[in-house]
Amino acid sequence: MTEQGNVNWGFIGAGGLATGTTAQSLHNAKNATLYAAAARDKGRAQSLSPKIAYDSYEKLIQDPQVDAVYISLNNDAHLPWIIKSLDAGKHVLCEKPMVMNAGDTVTAYAHAQDKGLLLVEAVWSLWHPRAQRLKELISINAIGSPTNYLGTFTFDGVSPGNYRLDPTKGGGALYDVGIYPLHALVALLTEDTNYTVTMAHDEKLNEQVDMTMKAQFNFENPQCKGSGAIVASFAMHPSQRFVLKGSEGEITLPGDQAFTSYNQESELTITANGVTSTETFVAVDPYQLMFENMSDRISGNGGWLPNPWQSVQVAKIVDQVFKSALVCAERP
Repeated sequence: MTEQGNVNWGFIGAGGLATGTTAQSLHNAKNATLYAAAARDKGRAQSLSPKIAYDSYEKLIQDPQVDAVYISLNNDAHLPWIIKSLDAGKHVLCEKPMVMNAGDTVTAYAHAQDKGLLLVEAVWSLWHPRAQRLKELISINAIGSPTNYLGTFTFDGVSPGNYRLDPTKGGGALYDVGIYPLHALVALLTEDTNYTVTMAHDEKLNEQVDMTMKAQFNFENPQCKGSGAIVASFAMHPSQRFVLKGSEGEITLPGDQAFTSYNQESELTITANGVTSTETFVAVDPYQLMFENMSDRISGNGGWLPNPWQSVQVAKIVDQVFKSALVCAERP
């Protein structure tokens, strides 16, 4: 760590997300330093303005000055570099989806535990104060027991050649944007919640990956029982919707930034006991909050992190969705 106690971070990958957003978010963090960055093109790594740039991921994880790494590679490359980074003694923050199935998710977390290191899935929206407020409202039964959920994340326009359209690189709408509404719900319910996918529809639209994925499911735990639906798409009008109904009310996230509110004011609307009210949240950078909270945890200064079981649960639901979609496609 630096003399000021800041955490030294290394970026593995210098793609669009890193160059356009997350590098600056880390530079803005109060307790972290972008010490190193690595990319196959060293110039791209240098564009992130680290203290040192590498043309090799391996060189970065072997740098003794790096405390933690942030992985933002194609989805299929996440697991190998998670394992290698943990083996090199680095804490790991990995872009979503962290890995491609529930079995690998369990394996990755078990490896981190064996090494005594942190492994966190970078679902940045979970660090937004609005998401934290949602957790608080559900925990105090502000709308009673959850009974129905709708989460959509859709947009139109993935450029040809983008890894999101390549099945060998973990492409597809469910992995890319369907993760958001699933994490949003799982974060609000208890670990013992059981999720059962009842139907899924995969629209490939002349591509090899799911361009649109629609799924319906049931959820149940000792405190609540209900149903839900998600829509994830690369081929629909841009929309982000969050609607959670309960036995005594409803919560919605107005506007089209339900999961990706970034440096802009946002709102939450709650109807309970026949009264509707709106809460407003100041503009924040959830990526910065994510880096700051994980850096605090690494430094032993608190810091909120999502529990690993949430990522495992979401991965299990994703597995069910793909299996259900395959079954539905095979029906005559």
